[in-house]
Amino acid sequence: MTGKSFPPTYSEPAQQASENLRQIIPLVNRHKTPVNPVNYAVWYEYVSGTNDQLRHEIDQHLNSNKPITAEITQTLYEKYVLLDMPDRLEHANAGMKLVVDNTLSNINKVESAASTCVADLTDSQTVLDDCSDVDTLKTIVGSILTNTQTLTETSQELKVELEKSSSEIEKLRSELEAVKEVSRTDALTGLINRGTLDKELEKVCSQTKNTGTALLLFDLDHFKSLNDRLGHLIGDKVLQYFSSLLINHAGDNHLAARFGGEEMVMILHDVSHQQAVEIADKIRTELADSELKHKKDDQRIGRVTVSIGVSFFMAGDTPSSFLDRADRALYTAKDNGRNQIQTN
Repeated sequence: MTGKSFPPTYSEPAQQASENLRQIIPLVNRHKTPVNPVNYAVWYEYVSGTNDQLRHEIDQHLNSNKPITAEITQTLYEKYVLLDMPDRLEHANAGMKLVVDNTLSNINKVESAASTCVADLTDSQTVLDDCSDVDTLKTIVGSILTNTQTLTETSQELKVELEKSSSEIEKLRSELEAVKEVSRTDALTGLINRGTLDKELEKVCSQTKNTGTALLLFDLDHFKSLNDRLGHLIGDKVLQYFSSLLINHAGDNHLAARFGGEEMVMILHDVSHQQAVEIADKIRTELADSELKHKKDDQRIGRVTVSIGVSFFMAGDTPSSFLDRADRALYTAKDNGRNQIQTN
């Protein structure tokens, strides 16, 4: 899995998937959990190293010498693989049903009261046709006023209840928006995730006139060494900082995504070749010039750099071919000494 999404998407090449399987079997055997889809998915995402929150929680159990039981993997699966989506959608569905039921009940109550008032008013109209007595007329007027007051009160009650329903619907709408946002973004970095990126690339490639679109593929240099030296928590902070640079440079016109691990992607719209390279170089320079420190103890993290591969959309491109050119350019940048940009 490359970047959290719902439903989860897996796009590792066959060789990497086989390597993940090789690492999973000893873990499953060690913790005596059955090799079922739930346990396999949890350990698969753990060894692939792309589901950060799941990895941290499992590492905490392992560091405390606690076994990873089937009950624990079930919880991890629901929380970090399914992203709590079934529970959240069920909650939203139940909330919407309650709002609809209450609204219908209130409308029926008002309708019943209105029907009674209409019947009384009809009777009053019949009596008025033959009325010649002042006292009777006063009685009829009083009845009409009572019915009018009842209608006013019930309409006010309905207004209040509908306002409550509107407020509840707004809360549910916000919850569904949050669910939608979780399903399309990477939890650690705040960038769009791989599943959403794939959809965006499909959209780009389905449009024949996209010659002003560029793809930037970033890979933080020596990131594994940084993780080994300073730990995953510091590594995560570096990823978050670099992601913030991408978000700032993406603005409202471009997209920034987490491709997998320490690799990020930007899709630039309506740019020339020169503009795309300039944006890439601003990001590269800004990161290289940053004095990164650990806030907790002011520990210097050291200079962090990034290598960048740039490709430009060509007619007939597929998401795979578009990415492949950027990937080849990235590897050229790595081979030529890192902390640089190459185009393809």
